[in-house]
Amino acid sequence: MRRFALLLAFAVSALCAAEGPDAASGARPSPFDDLGSHMLWSAFGWPLAFHAAGSGATWWLSTNGTDLEVARFAARQDELVAGVAFTPGMFMGTFFPILVPGWMLFVSKDPEVVGTGAVAAQATAIAFLYDNVLKAVSGRAHPDPGKNTGALSRDFDWGFFRRGVFYGWPSGHSMTNAALAMSVASFHREKPLVVGGCALYAGYVATSMVLGARGGAHWFSDAVAGTLMGASIGWYVGSAFRKAKRGEPPSKVAVLPFVRDDARGLAVAARI
Repeated sequence: MRRFALLLAFAVSALCAAEGPDAASGARPSPFDDLGSHMLWSAFGWPLAFHAAGSGATWWLSTNGTDLEVARFAARQDELVAGVAFTPGMFMGTFFPILVPGWMLFVSKDPEVVGTGAVAAQATAIAFLYDNVLKAVSGRAHPDPGKNTGALSRDFDWGFFRRGVFYGWPSGHSMTNAALAMSVASFHREKPLVVGGCALYAGYVATSMVLGARGGAHWFSDAVAGTLMGASIGWYVGSAFRKAKRGEPPSKVAVLPFVRDDARGLAVAARI
């Protein structure tokens, strides 16, 4: 019971945290606005449902053979055709999370673009941090074209830095680029072309990480989980900045795990 009470106190204190800069002041958004609060809510707010969905999808896709079949399909593709189709997506996935927010923040003179850059930079940074924490503890082996087996697709080495942060789950490219794209889409949700373009971009990068390099970069479930997690982080951050810009109070719902001597479950806290 004491642990449950402590978790509820933690949730309530987070719900009462500062809401960020006063929208009426006209202050330009910064990547550091409400950073701590957004990191917390990206993990324990409504995006937690998408993090759980990504975890569940990984278990299902790796155990029913889908990961293995997709990896073998990627390895059979013509190397030149696959290279032309997916190598650009792999390069974009590597550099765009840095170049796009950087250009918006430091090169553009348009205040709207600069504000969007602040949103994108924060969402991308949060996704990058969470991804590296997950990689550090999951230690999932990468696919190996020509040598893939069901056992390899289920090879997780749980611990801390068992395989560093370059081997592991989920796909960092998928996660950071989904966060980048969906933060922009959420911040500009009234523009259908922006939302659609961002969704297509995130999907292309995730597909490239699975089918590019003859399938040697990531398992299918790595990309699915990374996209779900990154998209939820990006949408949350974009929504929070959008509400601050419009002077609307943030809606906050937290879902926290709790452990008692006789029970385990989830505690829900909400600002009303």
